[in-house]
Amino acid sequence: MTAFSAYFNGNTVYINGKKKYVLGEILEKILDKRYRELDKLYSECRRYEAILHYPEDMREANESEELFQGAISFYDKIEQMIANTPPYSAMDIQRDTLRRVLNEHSWAFNEDELGDDDELNEDNIEEHYHFYVRIGSGDMEDSEILRDIYILNDQLKAFAAEMRIFIEDILRVKRTFEPFLEKIHSESRYLDNNETAQILADFNDIPKNRLYPYERLEPSGNMQLSYKVLRQRKSSELCQHYTFTTLGGYLYIELFKGLELHYLPKKCGYCGKYFLLTAGLFSDYCTREVEGMDGRICRDMGHRKKYADKVKTNPYWNIYSKAYK
Repeated sequence: MTAFSAYFNGNTVYINGKKKYVLGEILEKILDKRYRELDKLYSECRRYEAILHYPEDMREANESEELFQGAISFYDKIEQMIANTPPYSAMDIQRDTLRRVLNEHSWAFNEDELGDDDELNEDNIEEHYHFYVRIGSGDMEDSEILRDIYILNDQLKAFAAEMRIFIEDILRVKRTFEPFLEKIHSESRYLDNNETAQILADFNDIPKNRLYPYERLEPSGNMQLSYKVLRQRKSSELCQHYTFTTLGGYLYIELFKGLELHYLPKKCGYCGKYFLLTAGLFSDYCTREVEGMDGRICRDMGHRKKYADKVKTNPYWNIYSKAYK
């Protein structure tokens, strides 16, 4: 569900060879997006990853319906988050994944709860919306049935891990990428390669208890690089073609390509929203219009405020201002 490909050509990115973005745009949109209760969602992801499985003995069978229905409801929220997050928001992604997985193994379930003595029958299988265990205690000794159960559980484990990694990727943007970018922009100018390298080295050496993957400046999932020609309507472009299994893999590459080309998200010093620096004149402020200020933009208001603050706090600027007036 979270896998996709990206074609990079300079400061342009084509997701799945179709949707066009400016380098750094996807990271900027995610930084500026508000996600609710990420820590709680992450905790629930880890809990379900530990318990989501088809019963391998009859002791767990009676609780399976409640477990699966709770998991379907929970993961629907995660899939909604994915669908609202770029680049997935511009893609036709699959939804209701967990129910689909369970229905691929409909031999294991029945709409109505069955007892241990009910016959296992694969005739007239329909799509299930309830998932009562269909297998009796005697069937648990059948090697073929156990093999199929293990296959199902492997799929459930992979799905739960994919959802957990997505939440980790969003947390990494908020908890690790954001403070790293603040250090990169702390001098209010573009840095050269040596300066960037020093900040990265210092950032990675900061002593702290990095207990979770999202606390480290690293990619998630797997990625593969090749060079391909992207054919457009009127031209063709030679691109670096990456395939990613996770959003976090893409964001890591986008961040470091942005560091190289100076296409980086930055938080506006006036309105507090993120905007994209595009290797032109460095600015601490965006060009959004300020509400109620007759078309004035953050950049104008920010520079005025910055100048006023200097006049208030610096006696030399205060004297200069009075002399200028």
